[in-house]
Parts: sequence; structure tokens; C-alpha cells
Amino acid sequence: GGGGSSDGDGDDEYVVDVDYPEWVPEFLRFNREDIATVLITFAVSLGFRHFVAEPRYIPSLSMYPVFDVGDRLIAEKLTYRFNREPMAGDVVIFNPPKTPKTMKVSNEVFIKRVVAVAGDTVQVKRGELFVNGVSRGKELKLEPIKYQYGPFTVPEGDVFVMGDNRNNSFDSHVWGPLPKNRIIGRATAKYWPPNKIGG
Repeated sequence: GGGGSSDGDGDDEYVVDVDYPEWVPEFLRFNREDIATVLITFAVSLGFRHFVAEPRYIPSLSMYPVFDVGDRLIAEKLTYRFNREPMAGDVVIFNPPKTPKTMKVSNEVFIKRVVAVAGDTVQVKRGELFVNGVSRGKELKLEPIKYQYGPFTVPEGDVFVMGDNRNNSFDSHVWGPLPKNRIIGRATAKYWPPNKIGG
């Protein structure tokens, strides 16, 4: 196998203790400690991604100009678990709810901005977004919104999300409110491209 013998200089503590076939090259013959280290590192990496934060890629222009196609960001997952509820202005990544309009994409990951929370009334009129009767349309819009919507009151347990690029976004105005339990995390910082690094 891949064993070795002690020569009295202490190297016997690093003996390859796994029986490898003869055809396995020496540099690929890891001992049990090496294998355990790799497995632990892999498990920690998966745990970090699942529970703490993960990188994400922007595939569309629905959040332009804040996020462009190809931008990469970090989405953290601790704020909504331990600190606070989603609030208006947060940019979230999520799986859309299963509705007739989202059945084919309900397992995909979207990115949108929370514009209203439970109890808020949302309406789009005269090219602007209104939340509880107050205009919010001038904050981020690239152009006047070309559709009408509402009024609609966000139910308990849900938020209302929209793309910053209002006229080119498949969001709550199409498929309805987003249940908070479908939110994966909160976008916190861009890390690519280099000239856009920051919160």
C-alpha cells in the first residue's frame, strides 16, 4: 500500500495511512489527516455560504443603474435572521413565490428592492410609485413608469418588491407580494467589477 517505515527522525508521524493502488502517483497519496482537513474545509465553506453570506451574479438590467449586467455582489443572511425584518429600501435576493406567472422560475434567484412592507398601500399612477400616498417614484426611476397598478395593500408576512429599472422588471407588480420566507438574503456590497467595489 502507501505505507512507510520509521527511520527514527520523527517522520513516521506523517506516514500515508491509506492503502492506495500502485498506479496512484505519490503526490496524490494523502493521509487521513489531509483528507479530514479537506472535508472540514469544504463543510465550513458550504456552511458559510448557506448560513452567513454568498456571492451572486447580476444577469439582467432589472436593477439598473444600481446593478448592471455582470456585476457581482455579496448577499448576507444574518440580518433578517437575528437583527430586523426587511424594510423599504433593502435590496434582497429571493426565490419568487409560486404563482401562475412564476411557476417556471420559482426556483430561480431574483434580486429586487423592497419598496413596501406589510400594511403599506402601493400604487403606480401618473408614471410614479406611491407608497401610502407618498410619491417614491422619483428616487430611482430612469424614466416615468409606463404602467398603472393598485392600489394594493401588502398582506401580513409579505413585502412588495420592484426592480429599480421599473419598466424592465418582472416583480411584485406582475406576480404579487413576496412572502418573507422566500427571501434568501440582503445585498450588501459589490465586489466586481473593481471600479464599483463598495456598499
